[in-house]
Amino acid sequence: MSFEKDSKVWDLYHQKTATGGLIVSKYAQEKEALFPRNSVIIDLGGGVGADAMYFLEKGHSVIILDISQYALGIAMANAKKKGFESKLIIKQVDFSLHRIPLKPATVDIAYSRLSLNYFDKSETALLLQDIFTILKPGGKAFLTFKSPDEVEEIQYLRKHATLLEENVFIDNGQIRSRFSISQLEQILKAAGIVGFEVNPYSEGVGNDVAGTQRQIVYNEVLFTKPNIS
Repeated sequence: MSFEKDSKVWDLYHQKTATGGLIVSKYAQEKEALFPRNSVIIDLGGGVGADAMYFLEKGHSVIILDISQYALGIAMANAKKKGFESKLIIKQVDFSLHRIPLKPATVDIAYSRLSLNYFDKSETALLLQDIFTILKPGGKAFLTFKSPDEVEEIQYLRKHATLLEENVFIDNGQIRSRFSISQLEQILKAAGIVGFEVNPYSEGVGNDVAGTQRQIVYNEVLFTKPNIS
């Protein structure tokens, strides 16, 4: 899918879903407690900025990269309402086409919640290399990826999508990856990153028709860029 088509797909998605208030994720709240105070955070695929707004309220500065110009506009509008516009930078980026547009050693925290699931293994390794590069020495990455243990999703993809490689599918012209923990470990090693952790993580999101909170399952990647000795 081309950049123009992909960006329109995500613009339409956010136009349909960005109707209520911003809901910060449990993941953002848990992990922010581990961030150094007054961090510079890059939110990869940050969309309308629900988690980014929480980070701004906690005193951090945020750079949101996303393919949807519509979503980025909402993020900046919300920041302006709260007087945070000077601490927020937004930029439209397609990670499958573009390198991360930041200089090396720019950010304290690299953060992404379920936005890096649209690339094959080799593209994901390149993206992780970029993330490592833009971290300052001592900087930390908190990244989450959708998991093949999310049973309904993986069953749908296996039935209706085209298999590109193991746990990577093409669905309606879009790549969708569902890497296992062992696959993510292999990708991190291929990216030259050491000292990483890959952990399973679950989070409640909304309620089903019976009023029961739905749990989503994904994999969390953590690593720290070594300090220069």
